[in-house]
Amino acid sequence: MRHLACVAGAAAVLLALSMPRAQEPEPGAQGTEQPAGASPVDAPAEGEGAESTGEQESAQESAARPEPPERPRPPQERPARDEAKAVTASPGAAGGEPLGPGLRERMRLSIGPLEVAPIALIALQAAPLVGDDALIQAGDSAEQPGFRLRRVRAGLYGDVAGLVRFAISTELAGGSEGTARIHEAWGGVTAMPALEVYAGARTVPFSRSAMTGAGDGALTERPLAVRAIAPFTQVGIQAEGHFQDRAFSYHAGVYNAFQRADQFYTGHAESLAPLGNRFEGIAVAGRLATEPQGPLGRTIQDVARSPFRVGAGVDGFFSDGGARTLYGASADVLLHAAGLHALGEVLWTGASPKSVPTQPIAQVTSVTSIALVFEAGYMIVARKLGVSGRVEWIDPSVDVEDEGDNLVLTGGVSYHAVDDLVKAQLDYTHREELGGLSLANDTLVLQLQLSL
Repeated sequence: MRHLACVAGAAAVLLALSMPRAQEPEPGAQGTEQPAGASPVDAPAEGEGAESTGEQESAQESAARPEPPERPRPPQERPARDEAKAVTASPGAAGGEPLGPGLRERMRLSIGPLEVAPIALIALQAAPLVGDDALIQAGDSAEQPGFRLRRVRAGLYGDVAGLVRFAISTELAGGSEGTARIHEAWGGVTAMPALEVYAGARTVPFSRSAMTGAGDGALTERPLAVRAIAPFTQVGIQAEGHFQDRAFSYHAGVYNAFQRADQFYTGHAESLAPLGNRFEGIAVAGRLATEPQGPLGRTIQDVARSPFRVGAGVDGFFSDGGARTLYGASADVLLHAAGLHALGEVLWTGASPKSVPTQPIAQVTSVTSIALVFEAGYMIVARKLGVSGRVEWIDPSVDVEDEGDNLVLTGGVSYHAVDDLVKAQLDYTHREELGGLSLANDTLVLQLQLSL
């Protein structure tokens, strides 16, 4: 009997050890478990509903435990944060590749609710081939063979808990004089994606190419037509809203009136109003856009060879200036599909001089300008190697036929490294004058760029 009792006792102990610990609380129970791949900002803080038991869960128990339901995203969480989290959970980031895809999104410093990120853009151009008639004021990249420090920008971007955003950056080699000046300086309330309000010096919502970052184009420069017509950075107040992951977006703003040069290809002055609105009036601008398959991303090229996506927009501005009344409109379409990108834009603008201008101008009659832009390219190797080509037809004055009427052909190749932070581009541009004299103003430009 003693032997039978021993056997029975041993069997009872084995049975107890083999039973699952159904009543023992699991780490992350009751919906507090952090989903796989989530960033640390989603994990509960210590002492907020998640305790560590000090025991390592077995593989059998992990497989048997049901997955907790997915937590809904807080309504104020911004798309930029979602992108950063997705990239952090990507195989490249998890595999310990610090310079892999998503490096830009990971270059953020969190200080409590504040996230800050650097802004930096350095573009050095070398022009080994320049036509004898090339002129920077006419939109050419160089006038003589040699080197040019095209852009040098530095600044800081900030986000406070998705409720407030701000940015300030300087252009250290701006304009034909190469003097330092403010490039952008703005702050805004962004608690509601349907209504974000910004104030300061910011890009006017006109033309997709103009709103795209200077370092994010497929070629070394934005289209010549866009540089001549778009107002770019101006001081004012702007509202914008985005719905259904940018399936529909709007922008509307009020600014100091725009100023442009007498030379069409010199474009607008990016006035930061150091003396306020001393000589000018008020301008308004607006844009409607859609990206029905989801955001296209920051670059014109389809760098990551993404699935099919398309975006379209229409916009316009009216500026009641002290010297000129300016008005313009544009429409654009951008397509991304498996490494292919195609961009089309049409731009129209007009300028009428005031009878008593507040500043001296050479313009004496109303001028209407129109331009068409088409660009296409393909990423041969994702995030590495791409080719692009662009055609522009530009008529600075529809009433006059002269050498200002241009057909501009640009082709180039780009090599990307360190997740597109470093880029080398080689472009050749041919300008064909459609009226008047034929000028020798073709250029071959090599650009080395660092962009954060």
